[in-house]
Amino acid sequence: MNPFTNILSFDIEEWFHPEIFSGKFPREQWNQLESRVEANTEIILTFLSKKNLKATFFFLGWVAEKYPHLVTTAAHEGHEIASHGYGHEMITKMPPEAFRADLRKSLQILNSLSNEPVIGYRAPTFSVTNDTLWALPIMTEEGIRYDSSVFPIYHDRYGIPDAPRLPYPIYQNNQVKLTEYPMTTVTIAKYNLPCSGGGYFRLFPFPLTKTLMRKCQREKRPIIFYAHPWEFDTGLQQIDLGLLGKIRHYKGINKFLKRLDIITDMYPFTSFQAAFSKKNAYV
Repeated sequence: MNPFTNILSFDIEEWFHPEIFSGKFPREQWNQLESRVEANTEIILTFLSKKNLKATFFFLGWVAEKYPHLVTTAAHEGHEIASHGYGHEMITKMPPEAFRADLRKSLQILNSLSNEPVIGYRAPTFSVTNDTLWALPIMTEEGIRYDSSVFPIYHDRYGIPDAPRLPYPIYQNNQVKLTEYPMTTVTIAKYNLPCSGGGYFRLFPFPLTKTLMRKCQREKRPIIFYAHPWEFDTGLQQIDLGLLGKIRHYKGINKFLKRLDIITDMYPFTSFQAAFSKKNAYV
């Protein structure tokens, strides 16, 4: 992969899957909750089609199982299919055998729907941390060849602050290599600031985001952008999460699509898969 190629990616999950809702909506209630992922994913697909962009879709297995046509449509339109696990449980909350079962179940579903083998993974809530590096050999054994779960920042839920900030081999067993594509950061005064999308794209003032991205490009670092379907949902019901939770989860949703439109006009983006094909290698 050209290490300077910008990547566009989407973590396909329901509005109630983020970690902030884990205590409010246990898995046994999910089927009773209003589903919005179908319509919101269609917004993403329409946007990408309009702009002639390709992206990587990290599908949650639970969503793919319920809405298989979202996977087949994304694949048919030339987007890469990758795994976001099955049940959106952080790796930090799973023992190794449960993680393997979760990953394997997601891959079985996605591989049955995708045109090509699924080789990419992104952990729910970026939960590849120093405490969960045991998950790397399991990923490799299950057929994953690249991961995009490490965030080189300090955060209350995730992050490996001293991780490399460019793509790097994170694990190797004999001839099988697992490549890490860390989420994009820019170093300011010895601190890594995220410029990768998601909540940071919503919460940061847009001029700051553009400044960080320009610096990233000047330094020849790829922008690995991510978003969730619910971040495009201007009609999303607001659940009581307290003041901080409300700001963190809902602020900026009404501006997300417009901002993404501007950013994708400023810089070229593609999928991990398309970037790989340019050099026929992972790093």
